[in-house]
Amino acid sequence: MQVGPHGSQRTTRPVSAGAAAARTLRLPLPKLEDVTQALLLVALTFYSRGHVGASSFLAPTATRRLSPATPSLVNSGCCRFAPHYQGVDWQDPKVREDFMANLLSVERRFFAAPDVAFDRDSGMTYDGTSLNLTTGGLQSDGLRVFSAASKEALHLSLLAIALQPPQDVDEERRELLPLVYSMDEALEILEKKVSSMEDFDRRFPACGGFLPWFCSRGISNGSCKGLNETFTFIEPKVDSASVLSVPALDNGQMAWAAVALVQVLQKRSSESSRISTLAQRWENRLKRMRATAVNLFYDGPGTGTVRAIATIKNASVDAANNSTNAYNAENYVLWDPFEGEMVVLFIDLMGNWSNYTDPQAEKDKIWNIKAQHVDPVLYNESNNTYVIQEGFWFSAHEQWKTLQLPYLQIPLVHHLFRNGEMARLTFSVVKNLNGLMASVNAPTGFHCDSASGAYCSALGIQSLAEQPILTDHVLTPYGAFPAILIEPAAGLAWYQHMLRMPRAQTALGSIESFLQNGTSVAAMVTWDAKVTSVVAMLGGTGDLVRARMETEGVMDTFVQRVESMYADVFQKPLAQTMKKGESMSARIAELPALPLPADQAMPSEPYHYAMCGCASP
Repeated sequence: MQVGPHGSQRTTRPVSAGAAAARTLRLPLPKLEDVTQALLLVALTFYSRGHVGASSFLAPTATRRLSPATPSLVNSGCCRFAPHYQGVDWQDPKVREDFMANLLSVERRFFAAPDVAFDRDSGMTYDGTSLNLTTGGLQSDGLRVFSAASKEALHLSLLAIALQPPQDVDEERRELLPLVYSMDEALEILEKKVSSMEDFDRRFPACGGFLPWFCSRGISNGSCKGLNETFTFIEPKVDSASVLSVPALDNGQMAWAAVALVQVLQKRSSESSRISTLAQRWENRLKRMRATAVNLFYDGPGTGTVRAIATIKNASVDAANNSTNAYNAENYVLWDPFEGEMVVLFIDLMGNWSNYTDPQAEKDKIWNIKAQHVDPVLYNESNNTYVIQEGFWFSAHEQWKTLQLPYLQIPLVHHLFRNGEMARLTFSVVKNLNGLMASVNAPTGFHCDSASGAYCSALGIQSLAEQPILTDHVLTPYGAFPAILIEPAAGLAWYQHMLRMPRAQTALGSIESFLQNGTSVAAMVTWDAKVTSVVAMLGGTGDLVRARMETEGVMDTFVQRVESMYADVFQKPLAQTMKKGESMSARIAELPALPLPADQAMPSEPYHYAMCGCASP
């Protein structure tokens, strides 16, 4: 989301779950022929070649602990396993662990597969890949061989989580780590990735260690290279005017992912020279971003604004040594309290302000401006009132910052964000929706709000959103990731509920999105709409980032910045919903459980993908 220079006045407005009228869109598809499992094997073999040990990525990495009621679902070739978890007790940690073990075993066919999710030569992510609408298998010409820092953020976060020492992980998730990446897999990817980023930084020092949108294998004749072309090095994916620009929001996400990764690598650096060397190289990447972030993204003395996009004048000028080579060409700024806040925090807590006479005044002004764009809204349902942070669209995507940073360790913020998930889940229950909403690629045949109609940004709850919501009938599994973080039982129940929809489970895991009535899906898989959920299931990187913040001595500042911003707006309305003298922690403990989806039959037409066939539960 790029938040433009528009003003807003703070208001608290009551709404109800039934405030927005539901709309139904039916786009029937003809019934298509079933296909065999062999097509999947051919497709995976086609894509899974290269230097990163492709066969190991697609093979099991550890013995799965699967529920006795559903023995070896994935190992037996079943990738549509969600119906087998209908009616289970999601409060049971063993049930959750078994579900996630099955899920990770399928999802890694995407996130751990070279030439599907990332490049075998550069180690850098692809945006994703299209699937055959008929079979659900890989589409031979569907690979999206470009990417951005936000996808790198998810990849780095997942790699950091996988490399954690087992003793540092809670019991429920400990046995899941080998199902993500093995040590050798993770280190090899990180070595290739850091080499690519070091090389890019040498060739484009004006980007300061950050990334524009890029072609993961290089450029040929003005287009991103495909798998059949020789790899050179990653290149900027520039627009028609050949303007080099660096998006701040995406790079804020990547910077904090690097913080989490460095924390893990340094902790394990004594185990081998390989890890020690890699830890130093990634520490150097982090130092580089810290040295250049202010020059690249801050609008300058006295402004108090962080530019959404840094447009580069001269690609060969080192960002560490020049504060005027990057500028705000479109006058877009990041003052939102959502994903854009991550780069603001990185600049504030980690950035180099040595060129400023009064750094504290500059930072304070940033937060004073941001505070003007934090607005409360009341959500009323079943005689309960919940104080909610108003969303831009109230898309689940806006909660990305909770995935990577330790926001949920601040009681007031935890309470506020939990209320948000109560509203998100309750809305879907009341509206009888078959899932949750987040900004996502559109199902086939559905025209959304982007210029091409192919991307649905404005997906959320109108009564809780600042901007207009154009539809509430495009749903996506990753809409559950904030709830998974806050209350795993409810979040996983909703995730499983959505996987039961027609064609929602593919040979590469969860589908991008689907229509409420089940008649159409977005036949693709991407990092944003898949790995957000996986990272949430594994607990996010908040603990890793907190450990680094404490080492750097900035954790207290993080808490003060975030808590102050929210307390000024939400302390009073939250207090009105609490008992006299009740602490925030006590209030959180008394909050009702997040609502589960209704136990109901799901649409079964037009069909499920045959290559995901499983025995009936």
